[in-house]
Amino acid sequence: MRRAVLAVAALLCAAVVVLFDPQEEARILLTTMTVLAWLFVGLYGWRSPWRSTEAGKTLMFTAVALGLIGLQLISVWWLGDYAWRNEVRAATVIALVLSLLHRLVVLWEFQHEEADK
Repeated sequence: MRRAVLAVAALLCAAVVVLFDPQEEARILLTTMTVLAWLFVGLYGWRSPWRSTEAGKTLMFTAVALGLIGLQLISVWWLGDYAWRNEVRAATVIALVLSLLHRLVVLWEFQHEEADK
């Protein structure tokens, strides 16, 4: 089922690219990315013990950061230019940078922990 869902999603994304102008394409794809990121946060946060492992924490941190970046990007379409927009964008990008750094550190520690055994 996973492959079928991904195949259909890939075809729908390709259709968006073909059928819409670049501005609408970006709106559709970025809004979809944002919704999917927040769905992951909701489902993973509610149904999984993500706090119990560093791997779980890094998945959650990255998903939240992606959701925040998506919200910041699409908020411009909804709200136009708003006060503190540049600062909000910087904060969301910093959140993603730190979550990706956390992922790398956790991966490094995990790989070296395994090598020491």
